[in-house]
Amino acid sequence: MTREDIKKQFPDATEEQITALLNINGTDIEGAKKNNVDPKVLKQLQEDSANYKKLKDAGLTDEEKMKNALAEAEAVKTEFAKKSNRLEVEKIFVGVGLSEEDYKDFIDGIVSEDADASKALATNLANMLTKQKEAAVQKAKEELMDRTQTPGGKGGGEDDDKKTPDIKFAEMAASSKAEADKSATEGLSRFK
Repeated sequence: MTREDIKKQFPDATEEQITALLNINGTDIEGAKKNNVDPKVLKQLQEDSANYKKLKDAGLTDEEKMKNALAEAEAVKTEFAKKSNRLEVEKIFVGVGLSEEDYKDFIDGIVSEDADASKALATNLANMLTKQKEAAVQKAKEELMDRTQTPGGKGGGEDDDKKTPDIKFAEMAASSKAEADKSATEGLSRFK
């Protein structure tokens, strides 16, 4: 990147800003160069590693070579089992609504070579999380219901102090009528 390139992209940039951008760019490039391995060097290292392994294997008996091959195969098998079990555990977590962001920090502690143990642990954890989520939702609903006012006024029960005069009169009149009807029925029953 040159000063002219920066001026084309940022025509209003001052000389100080252009210098700062060039310094940052230079620092980034130097850092990248330090972290990268020259392809020629990398190829040479790979060849040397292969040659070393051949020399190392040349001194081994057939039985030792077989043991090494079996150990490598077992390591590959173990790695495959863990990756396969990780996929199964992820499937369980996704099934209960967890995202990768939710389980990324603890999934490696759950996954093992044993598929059944990994699945069981993941299922139990998923069930626990689901129950806690449902309990939290239920509690939130109950709290909302407790704070919700009834259509006729505030709260669930009505106190006599909170009744309006017209409601008190209507209740009294209904009560009086019921008592009058009862008395009339008793009086008529004496004449029968």
